[in-house]
Amino acid sequence: MSLTKDEVREQIGNGSIVLNVLGEQAYLELRIKQSVNIPLKGKSDDDFASEVDKKIGKGKRIITHCSNLTCSAGPRAASILKNRGFNAEDYPGGIEDWNNAGYPVEGLKAAVPSI
Repeated sequence: MSLTKDEVREQIGNGSIVLNVLGEQAYLELRIKQSVNIPLKGKSDDDFASEVDKKIGKGKRIITHCSNLTCSAGPRAASILKNRGFNAEDYPGGIEDWNNAGYPVEGLKAAVPSI
């Protein structure tokens, strides 16, 4: 099952952790506010899951995402985690969908409110 932006927003309010699986530079540029970054690229499935376990743990609901609907890293990350006993789902819209909806973002490319 994949999540919509509204479901993600609701689950963040209920304590879910948003996991951005893009590279560090993409994370620094634009991210869902208060998301955690653990890049998937360049890691084995076991190494990725181990890092998630160390930084987040298995006791939290994890919502993975990447850049947009065409990015496969978010769904792959959710699958890796689910197969290892994590409570994980993917948000396929990614940062692009979230930002376009006007939901809270942070980073170097986040829009600065006008005064």
